Amino acid sequence: MLFATLAVLVLTIAGMALSATSLQALRISRLQQESSIAFNLAESGSERAILYLRQQSSPPSGTAAFYPFGTTVSLGGGTYSVTIDPDDNNAMLLNKRYLVRSVGISNKRREIVEVYLQLGSFGRYAYFTDYETSSIASGTIYFKAGDLIDGPAHSNNTSNSDFNINWNGSADAIFQDTLTSVSSQIDYTPRAPTTDTEWERIFDSGSRGFRLGVNRVELPDTTDLQKNAAWGSTSGFPTASTGVFLSSATPDHGIYIKGDSTLTFSVTPEGWQKIVIVQGSTTTNVVVRLDRNDTQVTVGSTTTTYAGTTNGVIYSTGNITSISGQLADSAMSGSTLLHRNAYTIATDVNNGKNITVTNNLTYKTQPDKTQAWDSAINLKSAALGLVARNVIISSTAPANLTLDGVVLAGGRSTTDGSFYVSNYSSKTPTGVLTLRGGVIQKKRGPVGTFNASTGTTSTGYSKSYSYDQRMAVNPPPYFPTTGTYERLSFQRVQGGYAP
Repeated sequence: MLFATLAVLVLTIAGMALSATSLQALRISRLQQESSIAFNLAESGSERAILYLRQQSSPPSGTAAFYPFGTTVSLGGGTYSVTIDPDDNNAMLLNKRYLVRSVGISNKRREIVEVYLQLGSFGRYAYFTDYETSSIASGTIYFKAGDLIDGPAHSNNTSNSDFNINWNGSADAIFQDTLTSVSSQIDYTPRAPTTDTEWERIFDSGSRGFRLGVNRVELPDTTDLQKNAAWGSTSGFPTASTGVFLSSATPDHGIYIKGDSTLTFSVTPEGWQKIVIVQGSTTTNVVVRLDRNDTQVTVGSTTTTYAGTTNGVIYSTGNITSISGQLADSAMSGSTLLHRNAYTIATDVNNGKNITVTNNLTYKTQPDKTQAWDSAINLKSAALGLVARNVIISSTAPANLTLDGVVLAGGRSTTDGSFYVSNYSSKTPTGVLTLRGGVIQKKRGPVGTFNASTGTTSTGYSKSYSYDQRMAVNPPPYFPTTGTYERLSFQRVQGGYAP
């Protein structure tokens, strides 16, 4: 009887311990489940807030945080609460920034996520088109063996125009980054790849290197934003038929050009940026002295010195019939940026005004894509954006041409707009078009022709487009935005019990 009593006691203690362990495990499991639900609620709130921002006709103004959906939203047995906090510097930023903070609660468990967003720039693309057909060549344009696109690529595939890729002769991946398409298919020549090796001759990530059926991204409607930024106002524009106007060389103004002109960039022995603007017999020399924070403008024998430097926007009501040269470095103190040397050069897109590149247009110091966008060398390197109805490579351009900057040709309401070589079908000897930045265009423009069976270039240029990742986060001043928002950071804040 004593043995039986002891055995029952031992079993009872063991049972109680097992029960306590089970209850503890069940409690932990429930906590994990509730935390997971709370986290999902918080993520749902943040995604809804991002969608809210994208649906606004313009970025929210002010700097005060606000609740876009009220203080609490019920969802699936739990709740979430979202605040959108505009960046305190938004008044000075074209690419507005916002902190989205979303709190999810499920059965008194709380999880918090924070997403830092920036209004997206078209500079985020190495390649972008609205149509995959050409208004210049009147037909299909192919990506081919030897082409290199090493940044994000996208097409809206308007009018059911698909990406066309001829991978005959391709040894290395044509697309080094993700390709996205609104369409449901890509057209391959000689056929669609079937093996990992064949996929890797097109996409660096193989068959995972593309996404189909994504949302459209609309081109900007006009270049009025750049026009107003260059003049420094939305009214009172010059009435003269031609001329170069700097209403004041301050951060609120740029350079406003009436009529056709040519632009040549150069670096003075002192390291200053010189811009020579020629209109007929009139030459205007603009010297931007970043280290002295002033701007000298010389016309004929008259030189005027303005305090401060321009906002970096150069706008022309006419065609820029020639552009070439070199952009100076930004002013630095060690690894600290003092004054950025960056320009957006725009023409009247809707009135069909073009920019023609006649020779190399480069940065004095090349950015380093292996380093962060805000590393010392990437801050030192200049930045350039070109915006026009068409951006054209001249027939007199050298056999091998380098263009540093991001190009945008055409607009949402234009019927055309391309980046192309004027004599693409006859230019020989063939060479390489090296573009370090990105190409955004309404319709694809041809830069050469090739042998479809071998993939070798016959006339014009082979493409070597190298992405400048700086343009996504820190584009040239007043470069067009996409209306969408890019995630700069995502953080899961430590959760716990709701108060």
